[in-house]
Amino acid sequence: MPTFFNPCVTPLVFKPIDLAFLRKASCHSVLATTLLYTGISSAASVKVAFIGDQGVGEHAQSVLSLIASEGTDLLLIQGDLGYGENAAAQWEDNLTNALGADFPVLTVVGNHENYEWPEYQRLTQERIDRASSLSCTGNTGVKASCQFANIDIVQVSPGIHEVEGVKAEDNYAQYIASSLADSTADWRICSWHKNQEKLQTGKKGDATGWDVYDSCLDAGAMVAVAHEHAYSRTYLLSDFRNQTVIHRRSEMTMESGSSFAFVSGLGGREVRPQVKSGDWWAAIYTATQGATHGALFCEFEEKTADCYFKAIDGAVPDQFTLISRLDASTGAESLNAAVPEQANSSSVTDNVASESSAPAANVEVAAVNPLAVEEPATTNDTAAEGVVAEPGPAATDGSDSTTASSPAKLPTAVVDLSTSETGVEGPLAAANTSAETQVTAGLGESDVQESDLETFSYPNPAPPQVDSAESGGAAGTGKPSALLLILMAIWWQRRAGFGRSTEAKQFKAKH
Repeated sequence: MPTFFNPCVTPLVFKPIDLAFLRKASCHSVLATTLLYTGISSAASVKVAFIGDQGVGEHAQSVLSLIASEGTDLLLIQGDLGYGENAAAQWEDNLTNALGADFPVLTVVGNHENYEWPEYQRLTQERIDRASSLSCTGNTGVKASCQFANIDIVQVSPGIHEVEGVKAEDNYAQYIASSLADSTADWRICSWHKNQEKLQTGKKGDATGWDVYDSCLDAGAMVAVAHEHAYSRTYLLSDFRNQTVIHRRSEMTMESGSSFAFVSGLGGREVRPQVKSGDWWAAIYTATQGATHGALFCEFEEKTADCYFKAIDGAVPDQFTLISRLDASTGAESLNAAVPEQANSSSVTDNVASESSAPAANVEVAAVNPLAVEEPATTNDTAAEGVVAEPGPAATDGSDSTTASSPAKLPTAVVDLSTSETGVEGPLAAANTSAETQVTAGLGESDVQESDLETFSYPNPAPPQVDSAESGGAAGTGKPSALLLILMAIWWQRRAGFGRSTEAKQFKAKH
C-alpha cells in the first residue's frame, strides 16, 4: 500500500463528498502554484545593450559604466574595439572593471580589428565559456550563431577585408537564413559592423551588399550595426533595399518580412555629424544634434520589448516598443526564400573616396524628430519635411584616430514640438522642458540670420527602472511573492469550498 496519497492521480475510494473536496482543493492549489511560477519565470525580462566603435579611453569607460548602471544582462558590441596595437588587454580590463569578469559580452569583428583580432576573439570566447546562459557555435565574431535566453543572435562580417583571416564575402546571407531556419526564439538579432550607404547618416559607402539585410528581413530579425560614429534607427521596413516604410509609429511588430535597422556607434570614439538623411529614419542622433556617447538598450519580455537610446549625460533621444510575432515557422520561411549570391567585391567595398571627400552640393540634411509622433493608421505616411539648405564649406572627416570638431556658428534646424506647425500640443510639448539640445543642420556660415537660430528640444523621460531590492528579490529570478501565493491559495480554497457545499446539499437531498 502506498505511503502517500496524490489526489490528482489516485482513484476515488473514500467518501465521495470529502474526497471530491480534497481532490479539487489539492489539484487546484498545485495547478495555481505551477502556473504562477511558470508565468513569472517566462515573463522575466532580459536587457541587452548595443554599442560599437569603442576605443579604450575615458568615453568608452563612461559608456560601460552606463551599461552597468542600467541593469544590463548582455552586451553586444558591433565591432571596432580597441583601435590600436596592444589595446586588447586594456579593452578587457575596461569590461571587467565596469561589468565584471563573468559578464556575457558578444563582439563582431570590425575593420579596426586589423591589429589584434585573434586576441579579441579569444577574450570574447572566454567570456562566452564563463557565462552559463550564453552559448555560441561557429567562428565567434565572424560567422557564428549564439543563443541567450529567448534571443537568437547571428554574427557575420560582410565587407570586412582589413582583417587577416576574415573574408569580406563568405555566403553570409545564406548562413543567416540557415541559422534562423529552425529558430523558436521570440527574438532574433543580426549583428555585423559595416553599413550600406543609405542605412547610415554619415559618409560611409556601400560595404555589405543587400543580401544580408534581406535574409534578416525574411526571418523577422532586427539588424544591429555600427561603423558610423552616430546613432540612427529606421522606421519599420518591408524592404531594406528600397527603404520601404510600413508605418511611422513607435510600436513595431517583428515578423517575417517586417524589420528595422539601427546604427549604434557611440561607444566611445569621436562623434560625427549628420550629412545624409531620408524619410525612412525614425531617429537621428549625431554631432549635428549635439550627441554624446551612449548605448541602445532593449528590455526583452516574452513577446514585447521596450527600447531606448540613452547617453552618458542622461539624454534619451529615442524610445520605441517591439512586438514579436515570431514562431518556429518564421525561420523556415527564411531558409526557403531564394538567397542570391553576394555581389562582387567591387560593389561591397567601402567607398574610400566618399569617406574623405566633401559632401556634394545641395546635400539634404534633416533634423529628424528623435521621438516620432504617433500617427493614426488612416493617415498618409508622409515624412515630416526635412531641412534642405545650401551647404557651407566642406567639413573634413578625419581618420578614426582623430577627433572631429563641430563646425562653428551653424544655424539651427527649426523643429518646435510645441507649435501648431507640427500639430503637437499639450503633454508632448510640456515634456520638452527636461533636456534641450541645439540641433544644427550642417549649414555654412554665410547668410546666417539671427532669427533662423531656434532651439530644438526632445523629451528626456527616464526609462522604466526595476529595483530588484524593492521587488523582493533579484531581477529575473521568477520567484513569486509569499503574499501572492497566499492570495491565490485563498481564492482556490473558496472556489473549492463552494463546490463542496453544493455537493453536500445534493448528497443530503438524495439521502
